[in-house]
Amino acid sequence: MYIPKTSTRAITSPSGTADSMEVLAPIAFSSDEVKEFISKTGACIIWGGALDIAPADNVFIEVERPLHFDPIGLMIPSILAKKLSMGVRKLVLDIPIGKGTKFPTLEDGQNFAVIFNQIAKNVGIDTECALTLAHQPIGHCVGPAIEAQEALILLRDYTAGPNSLLEKSTSLAGILLEMAGKTQKGKGQQLAKEILKSGKAYTKMKEIIEIQGGDPEILPENIKLGPHKIDFYSTKSGHITQVDNSIINQIAKAAGCPYSKSSGVKIYKKQGAKINEGDIIFTVYSNTESKLKRAEKIYNSTDGPIILGGMLIERI
Repeated sequence: MYIPKTSTRAITSPSGTADSMEVLAPIAFSSDEVKEFISKTGACIIWGGALDIAPADNVFIEVERPLHFDPIGLMIPSILAKKLSMGVRKLVLDIPIGKGTKFPTLEDGQNFAVIFNQIAKNVGIDTECALTLAHQPIGHCVGPAIEAQEALILLRDYTAGPNSLLEKSTSLAGILLEMAGKTQKGKGQQLAKEILKSGKAYTKMKEIIEIQGGDPEILPENIKLGPHKIDFYSTKSGHITQVDNSIINQIAKAAGCPYSKSSGVKIYKKQGAKINEGDIIFTVYSNTESKLKRAEKIYNSTDGPIILGGMLIERI
């Protein structure tokens, strides 16, 4: 399988795929360089904007990014223009569903998937949309460097990464393996997990990092996070009933994401976990003290991104 992965930098989120990959290796290359990468490794993870493969899309993105605006009507042509120009013929599209995402309800995601599949089919791309749970962040980290760190941890040790990241990544990879005829339907995720567990996925990632000019031996602990940080602790005991994506995004952006690679947040426990008063629940990293104070102010001006509760919903 050849996977020429082109990505955008973050538009409305604290980190895009390109932002996190840039922590590990350069991502801006000419078309000739990308062809060389693909011929040698079968894959790349690059910033599509440097290739000028979809010039009109680049103009739209430069308008959208400062406005923190990514309208649905432009998402479909934006995605498909980049995939078509790279020769992609099979595509798995992740559609995260949950409060604080572009698709708050299952119906929103289903409607988008139907439209996307129809248009993709019309332009010759065999697509399967995967509606995934996103009522809270995948994994425990948000921000370019800290997400790259978390991904490396999972690639290096199947048992060390967060289960939500493991399950989502292997389910998406599994669909692609099935579409490419590498395994029968329903067996893709199992094969993806075997590839991850065997260390082959990490070996391939090291090849991609090296050919793109990064250090293939980089360790998670070598990735530097913001020098300024603040920890937040639970003010009471209970069970976590909700993790608010929108507040986490606000805090991460205030801290400097995505422009500051080292800024980000770490969430220690998520929905369903039991927590005691005084337990650490949240850490914010920033490249400057002033941005850290802005992030702290947002945290303190809300109920916080980690909501605790018991069985009682409301008293009337």
